[in-house]
Amino acid sequence: MEIATPDQIRSPVEVAPRALTLFAVVAVGLGADREEIIPWLRENDLFEELSPMEAQFIEDPEPSERQITNASWYSERLIALLWALDLASMPPADERCDTSLLQDILPPYAEVNERDFIKSAKLRSGEELIAMVDQILNLHWEARDARIHDRPPRNVDLGIIQERHHAINWVIGYDGLPWDEVTTDT
Repeated sequence: MEIATPDQIRSPVEVAPRALTLFAVVAVGLGADREEIIPWLRENDLFEELSPMEAQFIEDPEPSERQITNASWYSERLIALLWALDLASMPPADERCDTSLLQDILPPYAEVNERDFIKSAKLRSGEELIAMVDQILNLHWEARDARIHDRPPRNVDLGIIQERHHAINWVIGYDGLPWDEVTTDT
């Protein structure tokens, strides 16, 4: 796996496995059997791709309700990764992604195996990625500003946009931070 330097867009070979491992985390968060997910990750050389926090969650037979809720929210991070890989459109900032779409795109459910998914991965252009970063940053700022001033934000959900902001910042190599440490500064 390549290590990104600060503000260097990550390669498709980094983003595709990240999407697959995140899919596993989301699946467990939504109730999938971890006893099926863990062997799948290991068989496909993806277990090592889990971040430390993800590995702890996946291996914990009794995660907290908070961990389960967080894992289910990571579907918003995943949709941002799939958008970056040009495999999905980005839902509106006030609309949660349709998690059933994930199975249409990602192995082991989609009509592509894990190795081919990674091998064929391509990212959107740098210009598209940076434009999306700017758009998400502005929406995130708007949502935070609305919360600070105790008013409803327009067409943006703070929880949704914060998760997407995390993922897109990781894709562009924001400060070169690893997945668990990515910030969402506004």
